[in-house]
Amino acid sequence: MSISVIEGYGLLATAFYAVCIGLVLVLIYEERDPSTTLAWALLFVMFPGIGVLLYVLFGRNWRNIGRADRKRAAALLHGHETLAPMYARFADSADALSRSEHPIVRQLHAAIHAQNQTSPLPCADVEIFSAGADKFSRLLADIEDATDHVHLNYFIWEQDALTERFCNLLAEKLAQGVEVRVMYDWVGSLLYGKRQLENLRRAGATVTADAAQWQKLNCRNHRKIAVIDGRIGYTGGMNMGQEYVDGKPRYASWRDTHVRFTGPLVAELQRLFCERWVRTTDEDLFSARYFPSIDAPSPETAVWAQVVHSGPESHWQAVRNAFLLAISSANHRIRIQSPYFVPDGGVEGALIAQSLGGVDVHLMMTGVPDKKIAWWAAFTYIDDLVEAGGKLSLYEAGFFHAKTMTIDGEVAVIGTTNFDIRSFELHDELSVFFYDRSVAEQLDALFEADLSQCAQVTLNDVERLGRRERMRNALARLSSRLL
Repeated sequence: MSISVIEGYGLLATAFYAVCIGLVLVLIYEERDPSTTLAWALLFVMFPGIGVLLYVLFGRNWRNIGRADRKRAAALLHGHETLAPMYARFADSADALSRSEHPIVRQLHAAIHAQNQTSPLPCADVEIFSAGADKFSRLLADIEDATDHVHLNYFIWEQDALTERFCNLLAEKLAQGVEVRVMYDWVGSLLYGKRQLENLRRAGATVTADAAQWQKLNCRNHRKIAVIDGRIGYTGGMNMGQEYVDGKPRYASWRDTHVRFTGPLVAELQRLFCERWVRTTDEDLFSARYFPSIDAPSPETAVWAQVVHSGPESHWQAVRNAFLLAISSANHRIRIQSPYFVPDGGVEGALIAQSLGGVDVHLMMTGVPDKKIAWWAAFTYIDDLVEAGGKLSLYEAGFFHAKTMTIDGEVAVIGTTNFDIRSFELHDELSVFFYDRSVAEQLDALFEADLSQCAQVTLNDVERLGRRERMRNALARLSSRLL
């Protein structure tokens, strides 16, 4: 090898290390978590070339980048301006919630408002679906009755018999003059064919892939939103595909939770859809057509709720903070359902502290994993929780994908957010906090019914893990921020 080639390699290595030093200084300046900064620094020292590539794909601080994104700021401002009259219309009732006799409601109301500038709104006709067949049947019926527009946003849009039914129906509605817009996450739907969606696009629908930039490979739009005519809204854990009905071909069954409601609260789902839509397509939908005036439900039927949302570009980790506040405010019991359990230190500590303090903390997660690394990592967080008196149940009848929480039988949470660091930090997520005892009772009843399909993990089960399993789980935990 010639001296000039050796010198060239030396210059390249020096350049890589200079870049790495610069990135470490950036990490320090951004006041990242010290363990995160040190982990990146170690990677840069050992593998400078690979380290720079991984940093570009997985390490950039999108929260800081998002603050300087004018297009995002304009979309958020337009959304708040559009909903401001509705917030003003229900301000007196929202203020009453802020003076609720239940401290948890007061605190959540204030915290969500401070982070998202959103207020509680009433909804009605709340339907909770624990089976995909029921949810998709109801959604097909609502689309069949649509007269103006259908907006659909899913993390995963598969290509199978169920999606064909939806695409065919949507094509029929297009022929009747109904506007159809479909947004799916680029990475989440990458493995599925697009023939049906292309046919739907040719029929007149607007179909777009969200978060398709390679720089945001690690940041996904994990929301599931359906809005029909601005008057009916759906959200929850179910994506668009036959798998969410029967679990086939990978699982014996699929257990999930989704919610449908009507009333003014639907405008919150519409706003989140429109904010992403204008950023992705430049089509501005913030008009009275898509945010129609909706009569308030009667006091006897009204259910008050508040939507909390956040993403990798958000100023606050609003969903995570709302979860943490809800857990910390519980006095009697906490019921959590999530397929994965990979919390950050603050959320994990709150659950342990509540368990030690005598609060009945019960977590339910899948016992039939789809992502084994995330599942293995979960068991490194479970031992302290179980030792502190918390309970863990593993759902074994099929894959478990529900994302719910209840606090003291007073507050119910249904949304798209998994109980993991990825959902808290790297995904665009939403969760609906229902300040309603009847909704909480329904979720608690579902929890109790699901227990018949679960095996409870005891402290003995955790202690019986062998060294090999413990090492495997500990290694999986190292990638917690990517799971």
